[in-house]
Amino acid sequence: MGQTKKRQYDRYTLAYKQQAVRLTEILSVTIKEVADALGIHEVILYRWRMESRNGELRENKHMKPEKGSLKRVKKRADPVQAKDDELTKAKKRIKALEKQLSVRTEELDLLKKAQRFFEKKKR
Repeated sequence: MGQTKKRQYDRYTLAYKQQAVRLTEILSVTIKEVADALGIHEVILYRWRMESRNGELRENKHMKPEKGSLKRVKKRADPVQAKDDELTKAKKRIKALEKQLSVRTEELDLLKKAQRFFEKKKR
């Protein structure tokens, strides 16, 4: 007889569940959109919302540290944290571009001064 394969269920931390519930409370976002963004089923979010209202939302007691692949980690990544990371990267890029702009502006000013100097010298 063949052995049956034990099902691997996703397990979520309490903080993750609470964050997901908070995201569903935003008026401009539907539960379906939040579920799709988090990579989980809508029913799970509805259950977490109900448990949160009843004060029963808790972490799985059999929770083990995640050893999954990078795809799995990205799939369940906190969307708010992802936005913060993206914003931080954008701010760094803006700062670098502003620095480049100031260097180019200084170079342009220097060239304009040199042009005026040589025009005066010509006369």
